[in-house]
Amino acid sequence: MKISVLAVGKMGDRRIGGLCKEYRERLAHHVQVDEIEVSKVKRGDPASIMEKEAKNLRAATPKGALSVALTEEGKQLRSVELAQAVNRWMVEGRKEIAFYIGGAHGLAPGLKKDAQRRWSLSPMTFPHDMARMLLWEQLYRAMTIIRNEPYHK
Repeated sequence: MKISVLAVGKMGDRRIGGLCKEYRERLAHHVQVDEIEVSKVKRGDPASIMEKEAKNLRAATPKGALSVALTEEGKQLRSVELAQAVNRWMVEGRKEIAFYIGGAHGLAPGLKKDAQRRWSLSPMTFPHDMARMLLWEQLYRAMTIIRNEPYHK
């Protein structure tokens, strides 16, 4: 299975970027991983910006991937529940999972609606770099839970 994180914009904080890389590399020992950054749109009203960014995310989405939109109105999962979902996808033979992280205005309503899953990392708002790092860490944690490794306490 391959896990892809598709994010609007480049990583801004190199310290958080280093943590992302650390968890991505740890996760890569268990599954294939990819991080895809699409261009953020700088001009226009928020709705048109989100639509253009959604178009970029859709274009970058691997064919046939199960899509998961990270959004504040999404379902919140405990780490063990995330591990159960990832394990179920592996057992079902899913080839690829694509997680969407939006830009400054979030994800376009249509992209959220079209995503096969909608999850929330927290009811709190995080900087996009931090949301990316939290996602990579939780995906790594999920894999350690699945494999009964000691990382998750």
